[in-house]
Amino acid sequence: MKKILLISLIISVLGFSCSRQNNITEKAKIQEVIENHDKTLIFVWAEYCEASKMMLEQNIQPYLERLEQNDVGIVVMYYGEEEAVASLSSSNRLILTSDIRIPLLVKRDANKTMKSLLKNYKKTQAMPIPLLVDRKGIVLNYDENGSLSYVEIFKAAE
Repeated sequence: MKKILLISLIISVLGFSCSRQNNITEKAKIQEVIENHDKTLIFVWAEYCEASKMMLEQNIQPYLERLEQNDVGIVVMYYGEEEAVASLSSSNRLILTSDIRIPLLVKRDANKTMKSLLKNYKKTQAMPIPLLVDRKGIVLNYDENGSLSYVEIFKAAE
């Protein structure tokens, strides 16, 4: 039993360190999209999260083409099977996937990545995370209470 636990721990640590190396290149890719557009939509969601799926279908996906027409960069960060986001793929969109499926690790990883990239990012406790940022990495869709809002995203798609 101890051997199984030790092997599981080693696999987890190796997976996490590989994930950190990929995270560096992912950050560079996201940064490039942000710097090349006046506004960029970053949508972080996870396989395990039903709210994420509903938000994508109802509040994000209907606006993706219009956002692209308005030269808004699109970054989709998905925690789950890569095939699940194949329909979102386009030459203008950066689709990043990760096989992390443990909710706590997903939130921690997403928060750490966004905090390191964006100037005024506030820690998010739940998925999904829809962010509209400017070229400088300032989050534009926090409302007066500091909560994430869709208003700026909808305006960017007008």
